[in-house]
Amino acid sequence: MPKVKNKKAPASNGHAPSGKIKTLAELEIVLKASRKDGRKIVHCHGVFDLVHPGHIVHFREARKNGDLLIVTITPDRWVNKGPGRPLFTEKLRLDSLAALEMIDYVALNEAPSAVEVIKRLKPDFYVKGGDYADAKADVTGKIVDEENAVRSVGGKLIFTEGFTSSSSHLINRLFSAYPVETQEYLQGLRSIYSADKILGYLRKLSGLKVLIAGEAILDQYSYCVALGKTTKETIVASKFTHEELFAGGAVATANHIAGFCKEVTLLTNLGPDPGEEKFVRSKLRPNVRLEVIRTPDRPTVRKQRYIDPNELRKIFEIQYLNDTPIAGAVEANMAKKLERECGRHDLLIVNDFGHGLMSQKLREQASRCGKFLALNTQSNAANHGFNAVTKYERADYIAIDEIEMRVATSDKYGRIPDLAAGVKKRLSVGTFLVSRGPSGSVVLTSDGWHEAPALARRIVDRVGAGDALFAVTSPCAFQGVPPDVLCFIGNCVGALAVEIVGNREPVDPVKLFKFVETLLK
Repeated sequence: MPKVKNKKAPASNGHAPSGKIKTLAELEIVLKASRKDGRKIVHCHGVFDLVHPGHIVHFREARKNGDLLIVTITPDRWVNKGPGRPLFTEKLRLDSLAALEMIDYVALNEAPSAVEVIKRLKPDFYVKGGDYADAKADVTGKIVDEENAVRSVGGKLIFTEGFTSSSSHLINRLFSAYPVETQEYLQGLRSIYSADKILGYLRKLSGLKVLIAGEAILDQYSYCVALGKTTKETIVASKFTHEELFAGGAVATANHIAGFCKEVTLLTNLGPDPGEEKFVRSKLRPNVRLEVIRTPDRPTVRKQRYIDPNELRKIFEIQYLNDTPIAGAVEANMAKKLERECGRHDLLIVNDFGHGLMSQKLREQASRCGKFLALNTQSNAANHGFNAVTKYERADYIAIDEIEMRVATSDKYGRIPDLAAGVKKRLSVGTFLVSRGPSGSVVLTSDGWHEAPALARRIVDRVGAGDALFAVTSPCAFQGVPPDVLCFIGNCVGALAVEIVGNREPVDPVKLFKFVETLLK
């Protein structure tokens, strides 16, 4: 007899059933037909970056409430869990969920929040995990909006009671993209502080009245594509494509702070062009009050950067500025407004870019204002070596980078702790932060040094990152936030800021809160 070969089952291609993955438009059609048949629709929504036993229990419990379980996920571009997340792409997350038997259909949300998808799909039940039952504990505040949305379509919000387990907790321990030293640092921080504790410090900033003084800067990004060498000259010709204009300098600082503090005043100078003031006002958060010092003899500082749009690589820069010190009536007007506004605010934040606004007389006035003084003096192409923090008499909080620290001490190779300790003593500084880019940051107080590693995973643009760090940590220093927490918060802000092109938008407090939660789970 001829031998009969055993038939093998068809080999799996490793993919989830493709019929379960739908677009929202396709899913709407499916659900419309299901409702005609009297079937109840159950809807779950989330990131689901790493599916784990807690999710399985959640989906099983959710499925019991109806006849069809649909799950939608947040697209990669709108996942607010900080740099490096999501760990898995939206395609892999959809495939993973579609492979689960209790789920009938999965789809990718097309909006940044679940509100829109709830209104489109009109579920009978919208199901969240038990950790969302307390709306006050939701740092995004979206659970209330989601409940209102499901009620508006005749549905009901319910919560599962199964055990909870965090994807972020598992990813931090099993799939962390950070080096071992950073993982050990975060583990040590978790052993001392909970995310709620650190977020509590940030929430307490809301009642502060903050005054910011410093130069407004218009950051112009001119995008152009290189064409090649010209035939008659040894230069590279480029084709202009488009441009963006951002409100930077002290304007960006005010916008960052306004996300955390309800009352912010910006005291800055603008040139004679009324269109520039209109532009700056259009970019300010609603809770920022603008006090303008007119400089009719000089333009608003403008820095035009020519950029390759494909990789956001900066080619060269042109600066339009008059950086001689202001004097006469303009200086007197600035001094008058500075004195008046200081009395109305809890703290003064000075952004000194060395472009002429902060004359020596105004520096002395800021040093003696009698308010908590947070100070940042920047070293840039226009003022190398001429804008040292030591031009001020005192400060309560200073945040500068390593180069600015070395400029202040005229020491190229000395140890940062020793150099900062000398400046701290000279200016009677309570808290001194030195940012060191990819090496993280260090904070010096009377209790000694505290270090924190860099937390950025992807760098899009470094412009404005130092301003963001300085802006958010300044009110933290005023509130007496512990130095190790101050250092951590600053590096979280910096990590978020380097993912933003220029000063296109300020650091979002919700994104910061979610990032802190994600790192400390």
